[in-house]
Amino acid sequence: MRVKSILNSRYPTLDKEDLLTHARSLMRDLGLRMLPVLDGGRVVGIVTRESALVITSTKSNVLVRDVMESPRVVFGPEEDLWTALRVMLELDEWYVPVASPNNKYEGVLEIEGFMKCALVEFSESRSLGPLGDYMSTNVEYVTPEDTVAKLWRKMLRTRYAGFPVVRGDKDLRVVGIITQHDLLKKGYTRIELESESGPRSSTKIREAMTSPAITIAEDADVYLAAEIMVRKNIGRLPVVDARGYLIGIVDRSDVCRAYLKSRRVRA
Repeated sequence: MRVKSILNSRYPTLDKEDLLTHARSLMRDLGLRMLPVLDGGRVVGIVTRESALVITSTKSNVLVRDVMESPRVVFGPEEDLWTALRVMLELDEWYVPVASPNNKYEGVLEIEGFMKCALVEFSESRSLGPLGDYMSTNVEYVTPEDTVAKLWRKMLRTRYAGFPVVRGDKDLRVVGIITQHDLLKKGYTRIELESESGPRSSTKIREAMTSPAITIAEDADVYLAAEIMVRKNIGRLPVVDARGYLIGIVDRSDVCRAYLKSRRVRA
C-alpha cells in the first residue's frame, strides 16, 4: 500500500500571510495539532499547536510566517505506507504533510488513518494485543490545584500534549485530563503561561481540564483503545485499575505499534 491510499486530501491549510489568530481558530474548532503552510500550492512549512500557544493573544497582527517551522519529514504519495508509519513512530510525528516530487501539496498523512485501518483489518478478532504490553507505566500527571503556568512548562519539558489529572500526589484516582486543545479552547496563550507571576498566574488546572476523563481498564485489549480514540477523537487514554487509580497511559502511537506487530505476527 502507498501513502496516497489513506492520506487526507481535504486537510485544512494555511497561507504564510494568514494571521496566527486564524490558525488558532482552526486548531481550536477542529481539534488539530498541526497545519501545513502553503505558498503557491507548495509546502513551505507547518504551524504546530504548541507554536500557536506561544504567542500572546494580544498580538493579533502576528502572521503565520512569523511562527511557522520546517516539517521534520514530508512524504511522497507513492511512498510505502508501512515504512511511512515506522518513520512517524520513530520521530513521534502524528501528522505529516504529503507532497509530490515537485513539492506540490497533496494532503496530510494522519496517524488516525492507520488506526482506522487497524479497526477494519482486525475487526473479526477484535484484538491487537494486551494493553499492558504497550502502555507506558512511568506516567507524568498533574493535579487540579497545579497552575496552568506549571502545566505549560511541563508540556514544553516533556513535549507531551496532554496529561491525566489525579486527585493528588498521594491519591492517584483519575479525575480529568488536560491537553493543549483544552488550553486553546479556554483562550490561554503566552501571556498567561510564561511565568507564575503573570496576570493569571493563579489559574488552576481544575478550571481548564476536561472532567470526567475517558479511561480504560488495565485488562483491556489495544483494539478497544483504538475504538475509543477514533470514536471520541482523543489522543490518549489513562489506564486505571479497578479502583480508578492511574497505572499507565496509552496513546495513538502505542496503538499503531501494536498494529504493526499484529500484522507481522499474522503474516
